[in-house]
Amino acid sequence: MIGQAIARYAASHPAKTAVEYSARSISWQELHETINRRRSQLQAAAGPFFQKQIAFALQDPLEQLYMFFAIVSGGGIAVPVDETLESGAIASFLSSSRPGLFITDNEADGLPVPSLALAAVTGAESCLSAPAAFCEETDLFYGACTSGSSGTPKVCLRSHRSWLKSFEADEQLFPFQEDERVLITGKLSHSLFLYGALRMLEYGHTVVLPVRHSPRVFARMVDRQQITVLYAVPTTLRWLLSHSFPPSSSVRLIITGGEKWFPADNQQIFARFPSAALYEFYGSAETSFISALNHRAEQVSSSCTGRLFPMVEAGPPPESGELVVTSPFLFSGYAEDESLSYPRSVATGDIGFVDEEGFLYITGRRSGKIVSRGRNIYAEEIEQILMSHPDVNRAAVFGVPDAFEGEKIVALYTGSVTAHDLHVHGRQWLPAYKLPACLQTNCLPVLGSGKIDRLRAQKYYEALLKENGNDD
Repeated sequence: MIGQAIARYAASHPAKTAVEYSARSISWQELHETINRRRSQLQAAAGPFFQKQIAFALQDPLEQLYMFFAIVSGGGIAVPVDETLESGAIASFLSSSRPGLFITDNEADGLPVPSLALAAVTGAESCLSAPAAFCEETDLFYGACTSGSSGTPKVCLRSHRSWLKSFEADEQLFPFQEDERVLITGKLSHSLFLYGALRMLEYGHTVVLPVRHSPRVFARMVDRQQITVLYAVPTTLRWLLSHSFPPSSSVRLIITGGEKWFPADNQQIFARFPSAALYEFYGSAETSFISALNHRAEQVSSSCTGRLFPMVEAGPPPESGELVVTSPFLFSGYAEDESLSYPRSVATGDIGFVDEEGFLYITGRRSGKIVSRGRNIYAEEIEQILMSHPDVNRAAVFGVPDAFEGEKIVALYTGSVTAHDLHVHGRQWLPAYKLPACLQTNCLPVLGSGKIDRLRAQKYYEALLKENGNDD
């Protein structure tokens, strides 16, 4: 089951480093012993509230790891919550997901579920006789908060089997070697980075966690700590490329996903990491991996997400063109539902198709659909074109109500190119009815996962128009 490999490595390689954080090196033996102690402390502190689903929001990534494994090894479902969320957002999330217990760094009042401060857990007298729970592959172990572009996040519940099968698949696909040193560039409260950390620990590699999230810190860690594998979202990679650092030859593999990486940036990334293969995966919280693209070896269009993952089937799509995925990686249902659905296939919400060679193409997303002058237009297609301009950093495309067009296509973007020149660039690739009205801005609102928050972007756009004296 997830986490059981730690005991094996603690027995076979007790002094070998499992996790590095700040100036600390955590051996496999220390990791194993701390998880056991934390599980016993949690059981003692939680008492009758030690239920199947336990949510936690903690600042320290080491404590996040310890708490996660403590909950899972006790037979519970661990639900990491973004520690940067405001108290109101956390209360709303807890109201909808209703975990049995919520653990945070400091005492919190007025929450809709029972809560504990971390100090109450770590200060509890542990019961050393408290054994780890026996789990089946089909048992649930993790609740991943979705990072949708609007609304209250849902909790996608996952079984041990769904991630163990994912581990098997990416072992076939990605060129891992022995004794990798893996830099996790994001927060463990987000599934991509938690997955990366757990997957690498499962196979005995060393996981390196940053103290701060900045290009300078990442660049220094890559060089000083001889990082060989990098887990990062495209935003972080472009963030690194926007700063001048010497090439790093130790990195052999970069795994990215969560949003689109554009082939136009390949020259820069390979100059920065000359020895690295760059794999971009496509998937979601509900499906896990669906496809992967090796940007070093495969030259494809920007709408291609790569070849289907091992053990994944996609399609045939329904009449709507919405992609349906079948795989052993699927989630088991939402925590908010009264009963679990255990789906055998999942409709992704994306519009796409698989070609004869097994490459998957995504042409749009149902939630990003804009109906303008009776035509269905997908925001992602236009965003890809805008972001292919070398002087555009990020772009968000959406529709705003319009009495004549139904929805007017607009775009907020960051970068140095003028709105006029960006419009000229768009005309080379898009028909006139898909050209957006472009508005330059200094920043775009993002979700905690790093993806653009479309709902807030639209409100931001409307506010900018009012500031400029234009309410249209």
